[in-house]
Amino acid sequence: MPLKTYGVLIARAVDTRREGADDTPHYQIHLTDEHGTNYRAAVNVLSQQRPSELLYFVSEDFRHPVTARLEGLGSGWNTLPPGPGGPNLDYVRGNLFDPARMRKLPADLEGPDNDLADLLDHSVRRAVADPEARVYLFGERWGPEPRAKDKIFGFLPGNGVHDIHMNQGNSRRFRDDDGVWQDGGMLIHFPAQSRWVGVFLAFQSQSWETDDVTGHAIGDVDGTRPVPGTRPVRIVAALVNPRGGDPEAETVTPRPRP
Repeated sequence: MPLKTYGVLIARAVDTRREGADDTPHYQIHLTDEHGTNYRAAVNVLSQQRPSELLYFVSEDFRHPVTARLEGLGSGWNTLPPGPGGPNLDYVRGNLFDPARMRKLPADLEGPDNDLADLLDHSVRRAVADPEARVYLFGERWGPEPRAKDKIFGFLPGNGVHDIHMNQGNSRRFRDDDGVWQDGGMLIHFPAQSRWVGVFLAFQSQSWETDDVTGHAIGDVDGTRPVPGTRPVRIVAALVNPRGGDPEAETVTPRPRP
């Protein structure tokens, strides 16, 4: 079964909080939309399954058609219908980045710039400092919870988004969350610089070979990612033997994805 409510939150980041090893842990972001609604984004920095370190990829100059597809969406939470063609993320089918470039990082270590929380802080803190910057968080929404204050930032009602990571190819324990075109991630737009930053996260326990309908892992889950120079080619359309005269021989010329 896919995520219950998949979509994208568009809001301004106003504060952050790092959780230590004794907590879940997550990297927490406090956001507000243009209507004054508060949200919390809970970003995983540690896996409940071994290996516990997450995989990450960050693009400081993210360029992809998905950013144009986000135009017209309103500030706040936007539920996205399933399937391709919209702004939905899919790490396997969406050509967002090269999975071979993902690296693993521990959740939280002493010292600067050496863990996943540091990496997230580097991007999100710049958005907090820039009142024009907007954060786009893809994942599953929870709330609003009228009688429950947010456990991190204290606002009421409790409200937010989680599952901000790859949501397919899961091991059996989390197989119910599998789906296609419902991956999580974070994009940050800095209008003054005409620049997007993309942050993408995945668990080492997830498979990159997934069913096109269910998102379930094909075969055993071993965390293997495509290696550089061996990315597969996916044929998305073909017209074979059209009606009428067609004397030419048909060929298929695959073009590797950039």
